[in-house]
Amino acid sequence: MKYNLFEDFAPSSKADWIAQVTKDLKGKSFEETLISQAAGNIEIQPFYTQEDIAQALPLEPIHHRVNPISEIPGLSPRRWANTVRIRPLNEKEANARILHALQMGADGLVLALTGEEDLEVLLHEVQPAYIQLYLEPQGDPLGLFTKFLTWLKAAELDLNQVYGGLLWDPATVFLKTVQEKSKLMATAKELMKAGKELPEFKVLAIDAAHYHHAGANAVQELAFGIGALIDLNDELTEDGYTASAIFDKLLFTTGVGSDFFLEISKVKVLRLMIHQLCELYGLDVSAAHITIYAQTSYWTKAGKDLDTNMLRNTTEAMAAILGGCNALEILPHDFSDGLDNDFSARMARNISNILKEESYLDKVIDPVSGTYFLEKLSGELFEQVKSKLEKLEADGGWRIAAEQGRLQQEVKEERQVKQALVRDGVQVKVGLNKYPNPKESSAQLLQEQTETAALQLLWSRDSLLWETQNSEKS
Repeated sequence: MKYNLFEDFAPSSKADWIAQVTKDLKGKSFEETLISQAAGNIEIQPFYTQEDIAQALPLEPIHHRVNPISEIPGLSPRRWANTVRIRPLNEKEANARILHALQMGADGLVLALTGEEDLEVLLHEVQPAYIQLYLEPQGDPLGLFTKFLTWLKAAELDLNQVYGGLLWDPATVFLKTVQEKSKLMATAKELMKAGKELPEFKVLAIDAAHYHHAGANAVQELAFGIGALIDLNDELTEDGYTASAIFDKLLFTTGVGSDFFLEISKVKVLRLMIHQLCELYGLDVSAAHITIYAQTSYWTKAGKDLDTNMLRNTTEAMAAILGGCNALEILPHDFSDGLDNDFSARMARNISNILKEESYLDKVIDPVSGTYFLEKLSGELFEQVKSKLEKLEADGGWRIAAEQGRLQQEVKEERQVKQALVRDGVQVKVGLNKYPNPKESSAQLLQEQTETAALQLLWSRDSLLWETQNSEKS
């Protein structure tokens, strides 16, 4: 600039701004009126300045490192897979739905498979080199992976160009079913061996999303997820695997809720903590090569006024993208009714496409890096997760907490608090406890508020399994 037009204006400190705001409030308390609390007792201030982040930016180690820069000219700098879930009840019918979804903008698939499916029919004309393919075992994960590898070889596909991973976390299986730790670890080790044939395909997952869907807050989700990662790494390194080999075969899942800015921070802090954990293990791993699979929240989807779930999905998807996810699964807005139709699948698929093609979120690799609010919020979230993780490790680690039921009880208590907030109207759920659809009876509405507080099927089922696991062990 030729002239510095700001020379005549003295800089204002944050204290100056607070003093002015307090004056404008005319006797009302600044703290009680304008400062709110996010989940995990994280304080949200009405505005932030450079003073809030002191000298360093907490997220600086991962700024602009959310995905590798493509070597192919013309590709957007910011990329994520628009992942759709297909339920293959009938292989031929499911294949038609898969091909339709891929032709209509999806570039990622997640398939929940038992291992009994005919993959030649199910994946007919599917080219793994051009998409991300995630398999969610409904039975033996090793058997499913072996069958998948056999199909790839029979189809004479390039094993170096198979992307995606196996959505199987031994920690989650331990929580949901009564299985011996030794058996789960044996399966994990066999998957590590078999996975060497697919260099770009992950064979183990750290499923932090499970805690989110069960009712955990952001601090609990990240602390328990990283705790499970440390436990898994300790088990595998004792058996001779290097930390480098383990992290090379891991992907990380997270559930993304509707607290927009906190959820952006959560995804970023997850990447930051994994990156720092790699450094503690002596690994030189680029933050851009950490794979984060994000899923919109089961927790936030109401069973009444289903169309409002589309708005929630959009907010959650945008938070996941800005946070830096590498694959994004958007739930159909009517899934809580057990529906499975082309319209809701198209709406879910198109949210990601619109955010990419019309909102241009793929044109800037990390648009929120350096913002005072998110840097400060992420720093506070990081410190709380770190503190909780340190306590978890001091008390014996993730495995001991799960075996003793302390982890499950803590999530259960948080879930009950969330339910009460919705039931009592403190937390607004549009279409449920605020501006309800007049076409839906108040009796049905009250029943849902009382019984489920608008929080839906999956986490309820999972939480019961957790409690069953705990009671059977005790």
